[in-house]
Amino acid sequence: MADDMKVSVGDMLLTLTGNVSDARKRLDTLEGQKLKEELERLSHHVGGLKEQLAAISEAFTQLQAEPEPEPEPDWPGVSPNWTDDLDQDQARELWDWLTAWCQNVLWPIYAQDVWKPCWYRHTRVRIALTSLRGAHQWSYETTKVPPTRSLEWELRWWPQVEELMKKELKDCGMPSDALARPKHPIPVPKQPTVEDPNPAPPPFTEKDFTDPGFFDYVERNIARRRSPDEERSDS
Repeated sequence: MADDMKVSVGDMLLTLTGNVSDARKRLDTLEGQKLKEELERLSHHVGGLKEQLAAISEAFTQLQAEPEPEPEPDWPGVSPNWTDDLDQDQARELWDWLTAWCQNVLWPIYAQDVWKPCWYRHTRVRIALTSLRGAHQWSYETTKVPPTRSLEWELRWWPQVEELMKKELKDCGMPSDALARPKHPIPVPKQPTVEDPNPAPPPFTEKDFTDPGFFDYVERNIARRRSPDEERSDS
């Protein structure tokens, strides 16, 4: 009887030991799985932090870097050159660029007193107006510029061109300007008479921006230049 009890107790201890060992293995497995999941979660979190830190570092580096220069303006740019080997497309763009500004800004605001409708026929005047327009763009139309630029345009560049226009255009105008033979005469309005109380107005007057020959002159100036497909003469 005692031997049977010894066998039974021994079997029970063996079984218990096996169960404990099995339970420990399962516990180790469960703990290992939880630890693996936790490590994966932490790894993913750390990866996200690394990406954020990299982005912050890059942004900080850009802030410390030297500011990029302003992009160069599109052609015709700040100071186009009429004597350059322009092709027909460039010449037309330059004419449009200059004429639009003169008609909408310079003539009505600044130059009424010195303007003559034949201005475009005078090469020196046209070149000076082109530079003046470029200086105006540089002073008023370019971002992030000091206020001294516009002040310099008002007090220095425009007054100098104004004096040039007075000298260059002094031989052009109305007979009332006391010119016996004006270089580019402006037609005199006809005075009403008994026979013709409503005479036709002249084709243009001294108050006009250009005379009627402007468009033909521009087209001839453009036509004499090389086509856009031809190479520059200095290449």
